[in-house]
Amino acid sequence: MDDEIKLIVSNETDISIEKLNEKSTLLGDLNIDGDDAWEVFEQCHSKFQLDLTNFEFNKYFRSEPCFKGLVYLYRKLKYRDEHIAANKLPITVEKLINACKKGRW
Repeated sequence: MDDEIKLIVSNETDISIEKLNEKSTLLGDLNIDGDDAWEVFEQCHSKFQLDLTNFEFNKYFRSEPCFKGLVYLYRKLKYRDEHIAANKLPITVEKLINACKKGRW
């Protein structure tokens, strides 16, 4: 299952499975955001019956289009961390794998 989930992530990022790190964050490290992020979760839902009932997408990702604005730019310059700049919580590849194994977010 781990490799199947990594393949889903890999297909969205064009990063090979071998180079994916389970500690990598979807938004910050892999630049998965907006519709691309939703696609990853939709695929996990379809393939692994991941229950997304309690998943609050907007806590972790921006909506499409990912307009960043001046506040984001200021925060990005100040903090450098994508999650802090976007005011979003991080999700690692490992956390996604664990959720798929449990079947729920």
